[in-house]
Amino acid sequence: MSDALHGLRPVERHETLADRARQELRAAVMAGRFEPGARLTVRSVSQALGISLTPAREALYGLVAEGALETGPTGSASIPVLTEARVQELLVIRCALEGAAARAAAGRISGAALDELRACDAVLRGAHRRAAFKEVMALNWRFHFTVYEASGMPNLVRMIEGCWLSAGAYLNVIYPDYGQTDRGLANHAEILAAIEEADGERLAAAIRTDIEMASHALLAAITGREESAGA
Repeated sequence: MSDALHGLRPVERHETLADRARQELRAAVMAGRFEPGARLTVRSVSQALGISLTPAREALYGLVAEGALETGPTGSASIPVLTEARVQELLVIRCALEGAAARAAAGRISGAALDELRACDAVLRGAHRRAAFKEVMALNWRFHFTVYEASGMPNLVRMIEGCWLSAGAYLNVIYPDYGQTDRGLANHAEILAAIEEADGERLAAAIRTDIEMASHALLAAITGREESAGA
């Protein structure tokens, strides 16, 4: 657990500490930095972010209120465990929300943002070749949200973030097996091609394919974990 926290950026003092800490933790959860069921304590978050216990506590329990974390009997917070039913539900919700964001973003992504996406994808491919899957997960999160934020719909983006908060930790479950193929890379190539053409429907379809493939891999991984636990 402490290793996952080490990668977080120290919180800058001129910002509201609890809010900034919460943003850092949210990003880390969405990017899959934490394993399913991982415990986060107020003290460990305080030490990782270089802040006092009070804003660390506020940040943690803010994420509990969002449903991104759950509390245990000792008062610590942990990453929730997903079920097959929840993954199926998230698949439907994500396809709808992220597809809508993609359609809205297709004609709004600037040349600079497209260059940023290409650069992000290039770095992601390098990380994939090195089997640096933690890095791949973080870059994948950045890639997708660069697209969604271009939609100009901040409320929609926040709803999408809620889905990623629920599923982010489970990226650890599908890797490294999911990384043994180039499926995700091919999806990103199609996403970039759709953006270059400003084709909203093609972009939404590419995003949907990406979500479906990852969700099916996740369902298979969860089934495998449950069978192993019951063996």
